[in-house]
Amino acid sequence: MCKRIRFCWSTLLMVMLLASCSNDEYLNVIPKNSTAVIAIDLPGLTGEAKGVNGSLMKAWFHMSDASDCGIDMTAKVYLFEAPDGNLGMVMKVKDEDDVEEWLDKMARQGRCPKPQKRRGCHFTVLNRSWVAGFNDAAFMVMGPVVSADQAGLMRKMVKYLEAEEGIVDSPMFGKLAEIDSSVAMVAQAQALPDQFVSPFTLGAPAHTPLDQILIAAAMKVKDGCLLVDGNTFSFDEKVDAGLKSAHGVFRQVSGMFLNQLPADVLSCLMMNVDGTRLLPLMKQSESFRAMLTGMSVKIDIDGFVNRVDGDLLLAVPKVAGDKMQMGWAAQLKPDAQPLDVDSEAELARCRLTAADQMLPAAVLTQLKNSRMSLLVNLNGVDEEKKVVTDAFSSLLKPLFGEVRYILYYN
Repeated sequence: MCKRIRFCWSTLLMVMLLASCSNDEYLNVIPKNSTAVIAIDLPGLTGEAKGVNGSLMKAWFHMSDASDCGIDMTAKVYLFEAPDGNLGMVMKVKDEDDVEEWLDKMARQGRCPKPQKRRGCHFTVLNRSWVAGFNDAAFMVMGPVVSADQAGLMRKMVKYLEAEEGIVDSPMFGKLAEIDSSVAMVAQAQALPDQFVSPFTLGAPAHTPLDQILIAAAMKVKDGCLLVDGNTFSFDEKVDAGLKSAHGVFRQVSGMFLNQLPADVLSCLMMNVDGTRLLPLMKQSESFRAMLTGMSVKIDIDGFVNRVDGDLLLAVPKVAGDKMQMGWAAQLKPDAQPLDVDSEAELARCRLTAADQMLPAAVLTQLKNSRMSLLVNLNGVDEEKKVVTDAFSSLLKPLFGEVRYILYYN
């Protein structure tokens, strides 16, 4: 009797284990060393993205009815940035034959080449620059790539689709699973455009590699702005302690300078701080120093920051050549002493004034409700990352509509 009971329990446990592995098998194709991963719970989306399944499939794959395409629309969709910089998307396959039939139908309509089989996986190209591959577990899209590079990407994707271990068992994916949001993200700082990395490095020890600094965030869209509610962290204990210590330097923003941010601003950094506590963090951050060096201003930065006590706004209204033009507004200490004559003249030239056209109300509200925030206008991203951000925007559009700004805040 005891043997029979043990056998029954063992059998039940094995069935549960196999079912669990089967359910999550599609996640193994996400490259283990991805620099960013976003999880999208389609059935759980609310607000502006509620009921998006049909429009998403229509926009991404020119499909009017997603019910018989072979893809499981109840499972989470994952977006990622691969180690080589390509973007990717993974969806769970419900029926491999239905996926093949759907793509064959698209091929007959001239929307993609007929799927070809490679080592047990099927491949085609969507919208001329996105390579799509699938097997009985996962449907994967990667790109964008030009025609000459598509064969090489297919070879990489075969390895991903055949992988028995992917990102699932990594600390990065574990962190992603902890975020309670329909759209959640974990990303390394190195996945971001260079000119926007600096705020995330504040508090990290000098010379910390950017792949050791990560951002965990919940995301939603309002009024054309992707709102990213996040925090920096690290799996390295020393780096993580420094980042968490820096969080305590920031205070609630009062919002007194919000009317000085024009709607076409390229980027801005806003915080409320005592400058004497911010300065040491800035000095040990190579990225922050590089950002200030890249701005075409010649002022005593240390002296300026030391005078701040309250809201601090650093904005990039425009870029001239390879130099960012800085604008600023700040609450200064009552007893703040003037800087040298040249610095004061430069500060007067760069001081922000009331904007003719302000940012959307949802953006202004979130800026005011933050302790530290970074706003990015996607139209102003540097050329090196613009291909990636444009592709990222095209993936988000079916979910949230047109996204013009990204606002990170905590």
